[in-house]
Amino acid sequence: MSFNARVALARRLRFLPHRAFAIAHHALFQGEITTFRKPKTYAQLLAKKNLAEQSELVHITADKYRVREHVADRIGAEHLIPLIQVVERAEDLDLRELREPYVVKGTHGCDMTILVPHPAAADHARIRSTVARWLRTDFFRHGWRERPYEGLTPRAVVEEYLGDGTKPPADYKFFVFHGEPAMVVVDQDRFVAHTSTMLHPDWVPFRISGRFEQADALPEKPACYDRMLEIARVLGKDFTFARVDLYDVDGHVYFGEITHNPGGGLVRLRPRAFDRALGELWRNGTPIPERLIDREGSRG
Repeated sequence: MSFNARVALARRLRFLPHRAFAIAHHALFQGEITTFRKPKTYAQLLAKKNLAEQSELVHITADKYRVREHVADRIGAEHLIPLIQVVERAEDLDLRELREPYVVKGTHGCDMTILVPHPAAADHARIRSTVARWLRTDFFRHGWRERPYEGLTPRAVVEEYLGDGTKPPADYKFFVFHGEPAMVVVDQDRFVAHTSTMLHPDWVPFRISGRFEQADALPEKPACYDRMLEIARVLGKDFTFARVDLYDVDGHVYFGEITHNPGGGLVRLRPRAFDRALGELWRNGTPIPERLIDREGSRG
């Protein structure tokens, strides 16, 4: 069954109670039946974590507007993407006076992003229509039952467009377990020819694959990489697991988001040994085996 067919089938199953949906969803995308009572793999632990009640800090940090205050307090406001506007109604968006590239985002879920590199040519009516649809959406109920988004106030923010406005910068996603980054996923060209390269924190590739193609060449290590690791540790230390997304713009680190259920459980990591290794790391702090790391860094 193709990935898109699995997505379509999973959407039809959203009438199920929460645990039954989680079991069916996991079976569809991870290819195994489990009750999550004794989770061992990363995917199983993530699903069990998502079934549990979430702390208030999880809800705050999942909210792409409320998280800003938390991040400013922990690492400094200079790491926030400059905010232009925040609204709870689409008709309150004021876009006419904007002359520089900007981005519109929904704050209460994911896959809610509009890039506007050329404001003079922007279709304001279409942007407002899309934002209005976002704001009518309960992402917890209509997405993949991701508990961190449950009960969030629907909002939209307008932020400055990072970089030179021609394309979004690379997205560095730090998978942080018990306060220590264990994997860095570098997403490049997300809206054109998306590649997703999975690296050990030593900046060498893992011998694994996921949903998206990896880049042909090893991505260039950011000059501010050490600062990124430090920020990921600070923002991830409050959780057993969280993904911290960061950007590098001319050597300055900007915060993207904190994600508690990466990929919504849709991504199957291969080989299975890596899924198990991440689970061992999560449960027991066991380092990822060297056989799953390409220390030669060969690519391309």
